[in-house]
Amino acid sequence: MKIAIIGGGLSGVLTAIYLLRKAVSSTTIYLIEQHKHQLGRGVAYASTLEYQPLNVPAAAMSLFEEQPNDFVAWLSSHQRAYTTQLTFPLNPQDFVPRCIFGDYLQARLQEAVGKAAKGVELISLVGEVCSAKRQEEGNPFLLTLGGGHSIWANKVVLALGNLAPAPIPLADPSFYQSSAYAASPWCAEALAGLPVTAPVLLIGSSLTMVDLVGSLWARKHQGKICVVSRHGLLPQPYDVNAVPYSRLPIPVQVRTSALELFRFIRCEIRKAEAKGYSWHSVLDALRDEIPAIWQAFSLQEKKRFMRHIRPYWEVHRHRMPERSAALLEELQASGQLHVMAATVVALQQHGTAVQVTLRKRKREETIHLSVDSVINCTGPQSDLTKVDMPLVQQLLADRMMTPDALRLGVLTSPQGVLLGEQAAPVTGLYTLGPLRKATWYESTALREIRRQAGTLTNELLQQEQIEQEVGEVA
Repeated sequence: MKIAIIGGGLSGVLTAIYLLRKAVSSTTIYLIEQHKHQLGRGVAYASTLEYQPLNVPAAAMSLFEEQPNDFVAWLSSHQRAYTTQLTFPLNPQDFVPRCIFGDYLQARLQEAVGKAAKGVELISLVGEVCSAKRQEEGNPFLLTLGGGHSIWANKVVLALGNLAPAPIPLADPSFYQSSAYAASPWCAEALAGLPVTAPVLLIGSSLTMVDLVGSLWARKHQGKICVVSRHGLLPQPYDVNAVPYSRLPIPVQVRTSALELFRFIRCEIRKAEAKGYSWHSVLDALRDEIPAIWQAFSLQEKKRFMRHIRPYWEVHRHRMPERSAALLEELQASGQLHVMAATVVALQQHGTAVQVTLRKRKREETIHLSVDSVINCTGPQSDLTKVDMPLVQQLLADRMMTPDALRLGVLTSPQGVLLGEQAAPVTGLYTLGPLRKATWYESTALREIRRQAGTLTNELLQQEQIEQEVGEVA
């Protein structure tokens, strides 16, 4: 069997590790990544930004659900390689740099390669997969890579991870060709060559923005930093001391109404706080229930959630380390950092300066800023019809992939099989991670991806397992 995994980040590497651990007969696993320096790490853990901590403690970052202390154990045994980045002795509640987690990810991959069963091999390839086609159902896929190379695979896993942010709509989008604009915020190039006194505009107030502000601070940047998003909301701080809350029984009406969900959460938080718990504990207890609630919502209720609740849910669900929150508060108090609820109306280059026109939230008048650099921190693109990737466009054109109505990702079966024309499963074509947000809503963090990878691995090896059982009986 030949299994091709397209994408060398967390989703792809975790799937490869699980396959290497569980496959028992002749299996070739291709791990294909477009960018060499991201192979085995992905965008999130290959960045060289000065300030980029994980947004959950080390104790919650094991690759293996059945071995919850695996990352902490690995850190402890490799701590001396990171004397300037880790505390000593190691605190499992520390928010360690993302690049160290990338080292852990690569180390566990190599370990899985070394321990794989005879006949099970991993082949890593660097290149862009431009198309995945087959003659008819049941036939192998022919994957064509840039440069004309091609490989055959019985099964294909799309592990594309978080896609680059989409440019915000502008009447005149010509500014996006300017060297003053950084389309991808996840690498040091976004800050390359920036004068220490240069004013900067960050569009979006997500965790990515927090990392960039932290990296500017680490570089001793002195220029003004303006952060603009529609609601002007910042991620809430993580509470490492939050006491676990009991699992929440979800009333029936909550599964059919976004408003009832909102009311239920607020009511439960009030009751929890009266008992000495925090809202963090309540949201964490609700986490495993979100997929079932999301799937029970009608399309109309999903739209209501997206329109009215999503901004507040996101900043409470996806939190920043307390250290990051303290840094942002300090920079705001000093006047260097300014966070604004506004919409970008226009971006125009005039010499080395960028003239920015903003419209404040719920107001008609516009305001103007002058900055030297604009960085897009709006979050990953999820509307695949707007993604400039040959493979994605080919799969859409061939109706082997179907975007969901809300453009959060793609339609899949419960096992992760892509649904094509008339919602029919495209046998042998799978996905996991962010592309499955349409089904699970919460589908971007390690905990969810880890579970999806485990389920997907069993699905990918199902035929192999059947053949093994038949052989044992014979």
